[in-house]
Amino acid sequence: FFFFSSRRRHTRSSLVSWARRCVQETGINAEYMGFSKPQERMPKKRRNNGRSRTNGGGSRPSQCTNCQRCVGKDKAVKRYQVRNMVDASAKKDIQDVSVYEEYTLPKFYMKTLYCVSCAIHSKVVRVRNQDVRKIRFTTKKRATVEEKEQQIKQARKKLQKQKDDAEAKVKANEAAQKEQAAAPVAEAPKAAPVEQPAVPVAKAQINIKATIIT
Repeated sequence: FFFFSSRRRHTRSSLVSWARRCVQETGINAEYMGFSKPQERMPKKRRNNGRSRTNGGGSRPSQCTNCQRCVGKDKAVKRYQVRNMVDASAKKDIQDVSVYEEYTLPKFYMKTLYCVSCAIHSKVVRVRNQDVRKIRFTTKKRATVEEKEQQIKQARKKLQKQKDDAEAKVKANEAAQKEQAAAPVAEAPKAAPVEQPAVPVAKAQINIKATIIT
């Protein structure tokens, strides 16, 4: 049995699988050729498949901070954390004992990368419904879980309000059209006659004399 030299699996590079791919691509009658019909594609959950490659090919792998799993840099859930080096209770004691009156304690600046499993398990991100999945949080200051839930509720209320307003507007237009069709056609009001100003008698006599002389 002859195999093509390919980087794929040998089952995909065999003559049978190659012929099956040709049948699927060309659309020839599969039953006549002896192959089963091509299966329908599965539904796609996300347009970018959960990655942000932006037509740049593969991205270099990075390790998860929690479980050390290799995950693509564009697929990993990235969070930038800023923490104090000491607790709030110890901070006051250090300021009392410190020689410097105004001294700001340094902070930890950490960029953590999580795989999708660890991010969901540690509740960094959550599974969301289809209508709320498109809401993105792109700001530097990340919202807490409670704030995110509040934003989701507000977004749902806004969408529901827009739907209700649109339905009410459609119903109002239909009612106005029905009333307009049922009402009798009113005749247009007649225009009032325009009164011409009266010419004085003296001026009228002068005009008559002028015409006789001419």
